[in-house]
Formats: sequence, structure tokens, C-alpha cells
Amino acid sequence: MEICPTSPVLILSDTDSNDDDAATLSRSASERFTSSLCTQAEVEALCKKHGVPPEFAAQPAVDRRACTPPRRGAICVYAHALEAGLRFPLHAFFSEALSHFRLAPSQLTPNGWRVLVGFFVLCHSAGVPPSLAVFRHFFSLSSRNGWYGFKCRKGAGALFTGLTSPKSDKEWKRGFFFLTSPEPWACPVRWGEPPSNISTAGPALSSNDKKSVAKLIHKHSAAVDLRTFLSENNLAAAFSSNLAGASPPPPLQLPPSTGSEGSDLILDEAVAPAEKVKAEPEWGTPELSRKKRKLEEVASTKYELRPSERNTPPAAPTMLSMPQVANCEPLGYAMELDENQTATEHDAAALREQLKEMKRVMEAEREKAKVELAAAKQAAETAVESAKTAAVQQFLGSKEYTRLVAEQTLAAYERGAEVMKNVALRLNPRLDAAKLLLPLPLD
Repeated sequence: MEICPTSPVLILSDTDSNDDDAATLSRSASERFTSSLCTQAEVEALCKKHGVPPEFAAQPAVDRRACTPPRRGAICVYAHALEAGLRFPLHAFFSEALSHFRLAPSQLTPNGWRVLVGFFVLCHSAGVPPSLAVFRHFFSLSSRNGWYGFKCRKGAGALFTGLTSPKSDKEWKRGFFFLTSPEPWACPVRWGEPPSNISTAGPALSSNDKKSVAKLIHKHSAAVDLRTFLSENNLAAAFSSNLAGASPPPPLQLPPSTGSEGSDLILDEAVAPAEKVKAEPEWGTPELSRKKRKLEEVASTKYELRPSERNTPPAAPTMLSMPQVANCEPLGYAMELDENQTATEHDAAALREQLKEMKRVMEAEREKAKVELAAAKQAAETAVESAKTAAVQQFLGSKEYTRLVAEQTLAAYERGAEVMKNVALRLNPRLDAAKLLLPLPLD
């Protein structure tokens, strides 16, 4: 094999970078590597080995880098990605995933392609359609120096094992070439800025998506070893049964804006009008302004196309740019309703829990109040009885009580003396009544 000359090596840190610098860092990291596939015979033999159709023209990279904007109609392809299971024509599911994350095919590592293809084959074996929402339920995007892969999302369960890279994977960054398609690519072709946080967030699953998740978990209760699962027989069976989705229809085209900042399509001035219809959208290119990208993210969040809608053939062979797709309100209406219903159900469940807790607290407070009221009543009755006893004792020891007793005693004495006097006079009428006096008792 002929050895191509290499460019000066740029030493970069392996740590993750900030979003503002990630695009520059990714291009700088990829610019270190020139391709080791130097001859036409090498790339043609590689395409023949992996079943690339003859209508796709392969060319060596020569002095171009993987991050270099490709010629019209071409993309950069890694040999190790083909070995991982990447096949052409590019299936609609892969185009949809790349477009969602705004990644060119060459920005995915071989293990990234291995996970994406493995999920596709796994869906075929379980009898469910490959869905981007279901894929994002199980996997989240990960990055390292501009290249991207996928890792298991927490709480979703592991579908695959066998993702450790062998020694040969250390050279995969140098094994690339360029492949030209006879039809427009339905995915980004240039390296752009990092995927937005919106595109990497967890998806909202529809009822059909939830059924697919359940089928995949039931069908593959144990994690699948991708190194053995992605055999040629399994790949051939999965891709041959999905030929209807292997060559997606050309995206819709709307008339491009006359302004320099309003168009998502970059067309060559020298291309004839008939050829301009086939030009692919170069999403995520450095020419897009930061303000425009932010508007795209906000719009795509509210009206994100569902996988079933993306795979539906269009009525006319025209191309639709991303901001224009985002402005088609009916396309995302059902997903917005699903998300609103999920949020409403979550809020209702939280409210029911709060009401239940409030009821429990109120019952506890009422029981506590009853106990306190009974105790207070008993204490009041005891206090009243004690007060009565104390008042009686105090009154019995007072001068007023003594005076009242003396008055009652004197009155009783005088009445008794008068009775005795009358008795004595009746018995002896000759007695002198004035002398019949009784002395008062002494205290």
C-alpha cells in the first residue's frame, strides 16, 4: 500500500471544549490526519468489498481532510465505518439521525456507526420500524474532539455490548475517502457546529414508540454483543428487507431567498438551473450566522418532524430547507399535543399527591386538637372544683362568716328564751314576767 505524505501534527487536549470553540477544535483535530487510502484501486476495492453500488463514485482524498468541505454531491466516508455496518444507499433512518444531530457521516466514529446500525438491525429482528425517537430513548450523543458517538441513556437499559475498540481502530481516522452520489444526499455533508442541546435532550415518546420500546426489551432481554451480531448475514437481511427506505426521496425544494442571509441552500453560480434542484442542503456550514442558528433551534423545538412524517414521500420533487420545515405548523402539532398531555398528566399526579398529603396533615391536626380540647376541659373542671373548695374554706375562716353565725345564734337564743318565758308564766301566772330574763351566752 502506498504511504501518503502527512501534514504537521497539531497536539490537542483530549478534554471536552466549550460549545463556542467546539467547531474550531473539531476541524483542528481532524486536520491532523491525512488519508492512508491513496490510490483509486484501493478505494474501489473497498467499495466492492462492502457492496457500495457502482453508481456511487469513489475517489481518494489526496490532500483533502475529513473535515474539508466535499465537492458537490460527495461526502467523506471512513473505511472502518463500512466495516462497522454502514451501507449505501444511505437508509432514511440514518439520514434522519444525521440531520437531527446536524452531523455529516464522517463526524460519527466507527463505534457510533456500529451502535446506529446495530439498532437498525435490532429493530428488524424484533419486527419494529426503526424510529429516531426510540433510538434517542435508549442512546444519547457523546463527543470527543469533534467526533461523535452514542452512549446508553441512564435508566433506559443497555441494548449492546462489545463496543471496546480493538487496536486497529486507532488508525480509523486516517482511512477515509470521498463518495459521490447520483442523487442529492438527505443529510448534512459538511462539518458544522456542535449539535444543539435541544437535539440531544431526551425525546417525547408517542404511544407507538412506547410499544416499540417494549417489543425491543421483550425481544432482547439481554444486551447483544455487536461484534458478533453485526454479521454479514444479519446486515444483508436487515438492509434487503428495508429497500423501500434505503433510497429516500429527494427533499422538497422551495425557491431560495434572494437575500444573502436568509437561505439555507448554498448553490454554485455556474450550475445550470436543472442541476440546482438536485443540490443538497449544507446544514451546519460555517457561513450560517449564530443568530440564524438560534432561530432554527427554537423553531425546530416547537415543530420537530416525527419519524413517520420524515419518511413519507413528498408530493413534489422540491427541496425544503430546515427553517422552512420548522415553520410548517401542522407537522409538529400532534407531537406538541403529546408533550402537553404528558406535562398535564404529570402536573395532575403531583397535585393529587399534594392534596393527599394535605388531607393527612389536616386529619393529624384535628386529632391533636381533639386531644388538647379534652385535656383543657378536664383541667378547667378540676380548676373549678378546686376554686370552689378554696372559696368555701376561705369563707368559713372569714369574719363575715363568724358574724353571720353569731347573728343566727343570737336570734335562735332570743326565740328560745321567749318560749321558755311563756311556758313559765303559763305554769305559774303569779311570776313577774319582767324578772324572767336569761343571761346571754358568752363566746
